[in-house]
Amino acid sequence: MSILTQYREKLHLKDVEQGIQQKKSTGNFTGLAKVGILMDATEEATRIEALTFVEQLKKKAGNIQILGYIDTKEVKAKLPFDFFCKKDLDWLWRPKNPLTNTFKQETFDLLINLCQTDCFPLEYLAVSTNANYKIGALTDYPNNYDLMLDSKNLEKYLEQVNFFLVKFSN
Repeated sequence: MSILTQYREKLHLKDVEQGIQQKKSTGNFTGLAKVGILMDATEEATRIEALTFVEQLKKKAGNIQILGYIDTKEVKAKLPFDFFCKKDLDWLWRPKNPLTNTFKQETFDLLINLCQTDCFPLEYLAVSTNANYKIGALTDYPNNYDLMLDSKNLEKYLEQVNFFLVKFSN
């Protein structure tokens, strides 16, 4: 990794740490009015699996907003959810477009980041978005989420999310 890339990462992580919302909530998922879903939508298989999960989640939550990141310069395909791509990022991998700004300004009862790998744009959005409770993959930064799940497989990750949603709803 080049020195310039290491420097960019360091600046990005510093920016993320400053944006962490310190308000913490207990995990009670009964009556979820608004849920935010962040996902890496680059692969079609991942999109299909995530959208299946969202359909199941609609039984428990009222309003679900999905925002996907596609790791390409430009996207010509039509997708059934809002998304952004590399051209919408600044030098520190922070999303800068109207869709991401609107998403960040929302207040969610629950925010779920479905990405299990290091994806700086989604990590930045997860940290800077206001949510009563945040679920995400295990990272080196314990303050990013209220609940971190350790799984590199999306199917297992979604099973864990469902498990905790059911347990915390009772």
